[in-house]
Amino acid sequence: MESFNNKFRKLLKIENIRLLILTAVLVATSSAFVLAGDLKIQADKQSFKEAENKAKFEGNVKVEYEDLTVMGKRAEVNIDPQTKKLKDATFFDQPYVIQVKKGKTNEIKANIIKMSLIGKKVKAEGNTQTTVTENAQPTAIITADSQEYDSNSKVLTAKGSVIIFYKDVETFSDTAVANMNKDGDLQKITLTGHGKLKQKDSIIVADKFIYDAVTEEAFGIGNAYSDVSMDDTRIQVWSNRQQYDKKTNVMMAAGDVHVIYQDYDAKGPKASVYPDPKTNKPNKVVFVGRSKITNQGRTIEADRIEMIIEPKNFFAEGNVKTFIPNIQSSNQGAL
Repeated sequence: MESFNNKFRKLLKIENIRLLILTAVLVATSSAFVLAGDLKIQADKQSFKEAENKAKFEGNVKVEYEDLTVMGKRAEVNIDPQTKKLKDATFFDQPYVIQVKKGKTNEIKANIIKMSLIGKKVKAEGNTQTTVTENAQPTAIITADSQEYDSNSKVLTAKGSVIIFYKDVETFSDTAVANMNKDGDLQKITLTGHGKLKQKDSIIVADKFIYDAVTEEAFGIGNAYSDVSMDDTRIQVWSNRQQYDKKTNVMMAAGDVHVIYQDYDAKGPKASVYPDPKTNKPNKVVFVGRSKITNQGRTIEADRIEMIIEPKNFFAEGNVKTFIPNIQSSNQGAL
């Protein structure tokens, strides 16, 4: 029969595994924490194979510690055979993580969630969704094929069919990188690969997007294209680079800028779109540098061109040249 000492050692190992699992979860989701408060781990079955350095938990697995809850159907924990410390923990069968901190609720759902103690990372794989809720209202939702959060650098990386809902903005891309501060507040989002940003009825497309959540500025870099709603019509802007300031509602474009609005067709090296002071809707486009505008068959070149949308008009200044095709001669038809 098994001795009392052997039984005691096995029980002690199981309790150590439980503590290691908690440590992994906390370190993977926070760069600093205090081990205070009660720990609660529940599962229908728990087992440990010393030869494999692996612990298994099955059936209604639930880990609770202060503001953090991890739930899943199955979990496996790998132990380093030399240091006897936890290497990683993996939750299977559509687990999810919930954390409540400073009035914000963060929730991650996926087919599989992996937590690394050594790298201090959480990786979600398969049908992943991260939801940030503040004051009972969702402020950000990220869906992707996979998501990984590094608690050291406070960086979240999402890959594969990435869709982000952030306040009133919706984005699409192949990859997204979100930078957060120590409190979990969003600082910056970088989108690469087939990037598209949609706000209400307006759309911006570019090879790469950078959104600064602090200054509320968006940058579209490489093959940038904007299609902006203007009530019953639209204004389209093509350029190499575009910058949008949400606070002032001003958009700046640079590099082979091309603007089309109704029968206005304008081109130049740089342009800015300004809102109407009363309506705050785009109402003026200013080109600087040698530019040209075509309207009702006339083409005008100038160093500066100003297009007014409502009331519709335009102004040109600086070495202005006008070209009007097909002007009939006054002597045409005379004998």
